[in-house]
Amino acid sequence: MIHASLVCRGCSGTLYAVSTNGGGAESLPTWKVDHDHSPASCPLRPLLPLEGTAAHIRELPDAGHVLTGSA
Repeated sequence: MIHASLVCRGCSGTLYAVSTNGGGAESLPTWKVDHDHSPASCPLRPLLPLEGTAAHIRELPDAGHVLTGSA
């Protein structure tokens, strides 16, 4: 699943999010969130990509620091 309309809090750049399902019916998806085009000037670059297993993008480590708006 690919999510759109994610914006980086550090540089206002567009982020993409991709999730893959672990295979089991009750398993949580594995996420990767990163800049579409990684700007050299983004102060949050060290936090990206956000990666991990979670029910929702907002549950990934550092998501509250990086993501703006609703996902």
